[in-house]
Amino acid sequence: MFYIAVLCSPEIDSKIQAHKVWMRERFGCTVALKSAAHITLIPPFWLANGQEQLLIETLHTFVTSIQPFTVHLKHFGHFGNKVIFASVEENHLLGSLRKATEDHFIIPFHNSIQPDDRPFHPHVTIANRDIKPGDFNKAWAHFAKLHFDEAFTASKISLLKLSPGKWNMIADQPFSAGTASLN
Repeated sequence: MFYIAVLCSPEIDSKIQAHKVWMRERFGCTVALKSAAHITLIPPFWLANGQEQLLIETLHTFVTSIQPFTVHLKHFGHFGNKVIFASVEENHLLGSLRKATEDHFIIPFHNSIQPDDRPFHPHVTIANRDIKPGDFNKAWAHFAKLHFDEAFTASKISLLKLSPGKWNMIADQPFSAGTASLN
């Protein structure tokens, strides 16, 4: 299983991790701890065996005219009573990057990656799927009163792969032509 995202800076990841740990310690939420702080561009998808190298090669051919840009995280939000997140301020470049990323990967991986018809609502997850219904209101009361105001420069997209119990970044690609790295 894989997904493609913009990873937050290490400094912001550390701050988001602290909130994820708070959720684990108080409410037993662990799902979000499996990933670094990120903004999902292409949600998790399965890939047929033997296609990982092609996926990495496709990532390394991703080029767009979008230049690095600033992403602002401000306050917290939630989706229903299942997800708590750091809110991303509206940013048309992030929407353009998501569209360019989706367009680049859908054709070669049409059996695994489908267009996402839901409205794009970029966010950085703090807790998801494992918040018990009785705990959501208590957790949200905590986050609703917290101040969170951070920014980082988005300059590359990253490919993450699920290993036992954790998502690991296996490759990344700068937005514009240049060198890519492979972990």
